[in-house]
Amino acid sequence: MTVLKPMLKLALLPLLLLLILAQWVGIFLTTFSTILTNLLAGLFFFVALTSWVMKLADGGEVLKMLVTAFVVFALPYIAMSIIAKISFVAEELRDFLQS
Repeated sequence: MTVLKPMLKLALLPLLLLLILAQWVGIFLTTFSTILTNLLAGLFFFVALTSWVMKLADGGEVLKMLVTAFVVFALPYIAMSIIAKISFVAEELRDFLQS
């Protein structure tokens, strides 16, 4: 067992590096996509409201636009939760490698 643990740690080191790289890339991409998707969701939201106020669209179309705005708004937050899970796995793996 004393021989297997260092070999396992050596084998898992590239996985840790890949997880850290995936975390950094994910944070970078999520930061910029949050800005873009928030602008797009805001545009959908205001188009839906103005279309409803000016009677250019009925309630069903406005509801579809509002749902689309919410989905576009929520996408970066879903990505952030995935990045948090990757961070958790990387932290557990780092703890194992340091033990």
